[in-house]
Amino acid sequence: MSQISAVFFDFDGVLCTDRFFAALKPDYPQVQEWISQHVFGGEKYGDRWMRGEFTYRQINRIIAGATGISNDLLDKVLIAGVGRMKVNAALIQFAEKLKQNDIKVALVTNNMDVFNEITIPVKQLDRTFPLIVNSCDFKLLKQDENGRLFDIAREKLSFATFKDILLIDDSVTYCEIFKEKGGKIYQYSNQADFFQWAKDFVPSFK
Repeated sequence: MSQISAVFFDFDGVLCTDRFFAALKPDYPQVQEWISQHVFGGEKYGDRWMRGEFTYRQINRIIAGATGISNDLLDKVLIAGVGRMKVNAALIQFAEKLKQNDIKVALVTNNMDVFNEITIPVKQLDRTFPLIVNSCDFKLLKQDENGRLFDIAREKLSFATFKDILLIDDSVTYCEIFKEKGGKIYQYSNQADFFQWAKDFVPSFK
């Protein structure tokens, strides 16, 4: 722990595993399937959304135009669903414990406008993470420009290099990019393994 001065946390797949538009599946399975294929699948509207090229209302108009579902319903489902997404309370506690040990924490995420508008204030993420770097604000995903988003976070924390920074992320790709920059990584896969590691990393964490 003494060699780590800052920890970058991922959001999707680490702090949260819930999905947008999940409430559509029971009554509108074909719409949910279209979203899976075209927003978060092959055509990657989702990537462009996370780069700030679309707002959530524009994305919902695209979905409505392709599937015939009500645009107003999509807005309501998305906003309500984002508000209900669960953040892992134990990982938040871990981040707080890091701060108590004088380790800086940041949230670095490929995410959308709804994350800023709803997730951060509703889940009070800014209370835990003094620095939140959201891809849509910088028009960059983590994999863009050789991981420039990580550089932005490092610079905002006033670190000259990555050698004392740890990334907690579930993505092999992003972990490899971070390692190439000289940082340390913990590739998150499940909570049980993480907490075993966390107790060794911060002995006071229970």
